[in-house]
Amino acid sequence: FDVNSIADFYSWLRIGFLPLMVQHSWAYSESLQDGYNLVNSSSPFDAAQLPGQRAASDMGPNALPIRDDYLHYNRIVGGFRLRQERADSGWDLCRMPSTVPEAEWREWLGKPCTHAFPTYDLSPQIADAGTFAAPARVEWMLSAMDTVRMLQMKAVDMEDGCSHLVDKVSASPGDGVGGDGTCLCTTCAEGATSIGPWIDERTQRVEIAFVVFNWEYGLYSLVSVNFFFKRGGRIHKLVDIRSAWASSFLGSFWEVVVMVVCDIVWLFSLTWILVGEVKQVVKVIRSSKSHWYWSLWESYMEFWNTVDWISILVAYLLVALSFRTFLATQEVNGDFEHLKAIDMAAVSREGYTSAVEGFVEQVEIMCETEQLYRLSFMFYPMVVMLRLFKSFDAQPRLAVVTRTLVTATQDMIHFFIIFFSCYFCMMVNAVLLFGQDVEDFSTLGRATICCFRTLFGGWEYEDMRAVGLLQCASWFWGFIMILLLLLLNILLAILMDAYAVVQSSAQNQLSLPKQISEMLRRFRQTQLKQRVRLNDIWAAFFRAVGDEKDMLVAEAAPGFSPDTGGREEITPQVIISRVQKYMRVSVPMNQAKRGVSQALATLESKDFVPYMTADVHHHLELLQTLTRAVRDQIQGVANVMRCFDFSDENEGFLQEVPEEPEEDCTEHRMLVAEAVRGVVSSLADDIGSTLGREADMFLKRQKALEEAQAEMLVTARDAASTLERLRGRTDEIVRRLQQRALGGQRRAAGQAASAVSIATSVLAGLGGATCGAPKRAESDG
Repeated sequence: FDVNSIADFYSWLRIGFLPLMVQHSWAYSESLQDGYNLVNSSSPFDAAQLPGQRAASDMGPNALPIRDDYLHYNRIVGGFRLRQERADSGWDLCRMPSTVPEAEWREWLGKPCTHAFPTYDLSPQIADAGTFAAPARVEWMLSAMDTVRMLQMKAVDMEDGCSHLVDKVSASPGDGVGGDGTCLCTTCAEGATSIGPWIDERTQRVEIAFVVFNWEYGLYSLVSVNFFFKRGGRIHKLVDIRSAWASSFLGSFWEVVVMVVCDIVWLFSLTWILVGEVKQVVKVIRSSKSHWYWSLWESYMEFWNTVDWISILVAYLLVALSFRTFLATQEVNGDFEHLKAIDMAAVSREGYTSAVEGFVEQVEIMCETEQLYRLSFMFYPMVVMLRLFKSFDAQPRLAVVTRTLVTATQDMIHFFIIFFSCYFCMMVNAVLLFGQDVEDFSTLGRATICCFRTLFGGWEYEDMRAVGLLQCASWFWGFIMILLLLLLNILLAILMDAYAVVQSSAQNQLSLPKQISEMLRRFRQTQLKQRVRLNDIWAAFFRAVGDEKDMLVAEAAPGFSPDTGGREEITPQVIISRVQKYMRVSVPMNQAKRGVSQALATLESKDFVPYMTADVHHHLELLQTLTRAVRDQIQGVANVMRCFDFSDENEGFLQEVPEEPEEDCTEHRMLVAEAVRGVVSSLADDIGSTLGREADMFLKRQKALEEAQAEMLVTARDAASTLERLRGRTDEIVRRLQQRALGGQRRAAGQAASAVSIATSVLAGLGGATCGAPKRAESDG
């Protein structure tokens, strides 16, 4: 049955909840008496005479059911706690139109308003049941001490506010209920001027909580049945069950051993990581010439090291929470043992109530600690995932995903600015359109989650359609078209473009199997003393320089040849001599050469930038710009020359020009010609160098293309030879099939010829027999 009013709550409590939960006698079916009547209608057996306890020899000496057993395998510990949250009341809490005089609306209302906080306007969540603001009117129904009738009478007193106490009589003698004027509701007058019903208009939440212990699993369960009284008149119901183990070491011997071994290995690995990080910090501080904080900031604080420390802190936080959970469980077990040892015949009601109350409070603390422990554990797999990405980053083929995200970071930042702007507008639109009718869109927080679900196909279209078919379709189409079909596909395009760039740069890198093979080769050679560890080579150079930052700096330094850019040139001989000097070990020449060549190849691969189509367009545009500049400068030179040039029509004018101006004009022409030659020479050099670089780039591309074409040609030749072999085999198969078909035809023709000859002979014999009869007849005649 559902609870929709205060009266329904008491009916459910008295008639439904208590008889089902508190079963101190053996339960029989409701229609058992009808079954007896059907079997023996003349003198049926009375089902009320059936025993309330049944003994079972294989279940121990006690009769069943044991007091407070629930569903055979659980036991209610102590009883039930009823408490409520109460709202404030006052005339100032009422929200009335300002145009109505206060005296009039007070007279019309007739009672002050009660403002609930929290309001519980929407459907409650599990988190709402896990917290309780200010407990009030706490009542205890002790099933371990009272009978079902006594608990039901207490529910009656809670409902009517202990009215007509003298007229209330016990249903059976010896119950100790009624007739003595005692009110079983001890808190009905709490917070009020007079005694009244336990639930009134100030009640905003009621909780019925009890602890159940399951001995089959060794599990404590705190069950709470919650009723949330909305100020709109509706009552929300929610059942919350929080459980915790009675011990962390329950189970079979081998299960416990495996769990303990795994815990020890995990703690050892965690400590190993911590020691390694501390050693690295100390090394960075000692090897740096700056202050310790600057050295850590510049040389140590990078993303992956931060991930390592976050994983360490989260892991040790989990260890601390695990120890806290263990202590809380031990407290509960101690209170449980004390509660079981209480002599029910000698203890007072107040003493037993206090013991049960302390036990339930300890169970609440244990369940909250265990829940916090689980929620904290939720973040640890995420940190472990980041550490896995750190490991993947060491292998170029595995690092494609992370490097794709890094490459597309800037584009994704700009994309998400647009995406969230559109998403927020559509979300607000959904709140305005569906908020009054669909609970999932009633607040911005709920609408954010619901719109995200809608984005990936999880929507309740029937609920949305109830608002209006046209309104729902308009919003739905716009949301899907803008966010899903347009923006999300643009995001995929951004990621695919970045992935193509990263993949092209990683295609020549070592694959994971080859890298594993390389590591195994190094390990075998190290064991056979055929190579020196790279850590020893690094240590030798570090001892020679003394500062890791100076080792890796790419700037020129005094004392080195200008031919090498002012830096030390590392050769195989340098490696051999330095390692021999500082580490007292000999590096094989082949290892030194291989290390230098691999380092050079790695450096060149880092400097290599793939030549894409966009680069071709860029260089062509640059060439066009330079060509236009040359054209403009040549046009300017031509204009200048035109100023000093004259046609044949002006020969008379030239004869009249004096000698000196003619010499000046010649000098100007020489200067102009020299300037033109300088400009043309400079432009020629620029064009030549640019075209040379472009030619070199195109030659490299052409060479790569030729190599690819050569590989394709080899592949095509292999494919042609394979096809030729297949063709030969096919022709052979066809020839054999034709031979078999021809042989079959010949055999069939032979069989047909033999059949024709046989038929001919048979017909001939028949013809002879037919023609011979008349002749015999004639001879007879």
